[in-house]
This record gives sequence, structure tokens and C-alpha cells, in this order.
Amino acid sequence: MIRFILAAFLGASPAMAEEAPFKASAERFANPAACVTHLDTLVLGAKDYDAVRGPYEIAGGDVRIHMVRAEGSGHRIWEYRCLAEKLSERSWSHSMAAGDEEFTVESVARNAEWLKKDAPQD
Repeated sequence: MIRFILAAFLGASPAMAEEAPFKASAERFANPAACVTHLDTLVLGAKDYDAVRGPYEIAGGDVRIHMVRAEGSGHRIWEYRCLAEKLSERSWSHSMAAGDEEFTVESVARNAEWLKKDAPQD
């Protein structure tokens, strides 16, 4: 499912990504290739993520990766960008269903019909 979400996300340009500004990294690279090598290292080390894509070039000198992890009733996306030799990043959350509460034991118990007193007993 996360792979579908990532594919759908990367196929479109969601408003949330446009609203989250890139923040410049303190890390500096000597040239664009060194920055892209750093992105490769991030991808190889992304074992705790549900999906990872990249590096891939958006435009000349703009190379990015995306990493996604399921959270609550949605997922969090991290995007890293090498714009020439400059590294920057941004992150945002995306809910799968607007207005849904976070998936917890308590939320499941509140919504489980078989736990309610008036529920028919089989």
C-alpha cells in the first residue's frame, strides 16, 4: 500500500509539498556529484522507511529522493534535494482520510461494534 501511496504521490504535485519549504542543510559539498553521492548514502541507509525512491533528476541540477513512513492514519514524507552542490530538505504529513482520527487501540475500541453494549450477540 505504501508503494502505491508513494507512486501516487510522486506522480502528482500535491499542495502539501508546495507549502512545505525546503530548509538548507548545514552540510556542504564540493560539487554536485558529491551531493548526489550523499543522497545515495541516505537511500542505502533508509532501512526504517516503508518506501524510498531516488535519487532522480527533476530538472538540470535538481536531484531528489523521497522517503515515506506510515504514521497514524497516513504517512510522513521526507524529501531531500541536491540543487547543484547545495543540500536541502523538507518533510510533511499526509492523512489518508481527512477527519479520520489516529489509528490507536482506543480509537479501534471506540468504533468496534462488537464491544458496544447494544450490539447484537451471536
